[in-house]
Amino acid sequence: MRADSLPPGAARGAAPREARQPWNRLWLETRLRYRGLGLPLLALPLVPTALIALLDGQEKRLAGALLGIGLAVLAARRLNRGRRGDTNRAAILLGVATGLVAGLSAHWHGAIPVLLGAGAWLGTRLAYDGLPESVPPAPPPPAPVPVPAPALPPALAEARARLGRLLADATPLGDPRLDEAVSSMAGLLDELSARPDRLPQARRFLALHLDGLDRIVGRLRAGAVPPAGLPALLGDLARSAEELRLNLRREESEALEIQVKVLSDRLRQEGYA
Repeated sequence: MRADSLPPGAARGAAPREARQPWNRLWLETRLRYRGLGLPLLALPLVPTALIALLDGQEKRLAGALLGIGLAVLAARRLNRGRRGDTNRAAILLGVATGLVAGLSAHWHGAIPVLLGAGAWLGTRLAYDGLPESVPPAPPPPAPVPVPAPALPPALAEARARLGRLLADATPLGDPRLDEAVSSMAGLLDELSARPDRLPQARRFLALHLDGLDRIVGRLRAGAVPPAGLPALLGDLARSAEELRLNLRREESEALEIQVKVLSDRLRQEGYA
């Protein structure tokens, strides 16, 4: 509906309401920011009461004053937090504080402390019920349980342990061809660790090559002079280990290609593709 079609009084009354909106928003933000901080001011008269009771040795009066101050501060903290249900909790705390002060410090008996506490509870609810409350934050998700790594087959674990000893013994020798052969064996063992089902295909290869490298490193550490054919042998060991690793990976790729083809044919036969 256009402004020129509204009644004259309605058009004139809309402007003041729109002008008051920023002030209303500012008032609401101020109340939210300082929500509940005025409650401890209500308990300030209890401070001299507590001091006088302390000097006079009036234990009940002192206990009532201290409980009133503490519960009022606790109610203010609950209100200022502003979560769902905090207004009701703060009202209960302030009602209990008022009843205790009336009964212990003011020495009022009967239903008067109860009525004063109920009035404090109702007044707090009326004063703060209109303010929005936030939802408590969700608890953090539980920490993920670490999944243990699958255990390696005993033969593969033994081969990795032997290769670790070989690497520690071969490094001080400073022979790059020997280091290359050991590194190629490490790459092959990594491939077999990812696919333990391929271990039977490489069991004899591992036994032969690890035994050979172990003997070569042992002789070199004992001071033997490398023969002329050692570099070529080490090159063959490194090359054969790399070829076996590539063959294992190629077989996996071929197996995946066959599975993809079979699944595609099955989907086509069922009419899904």
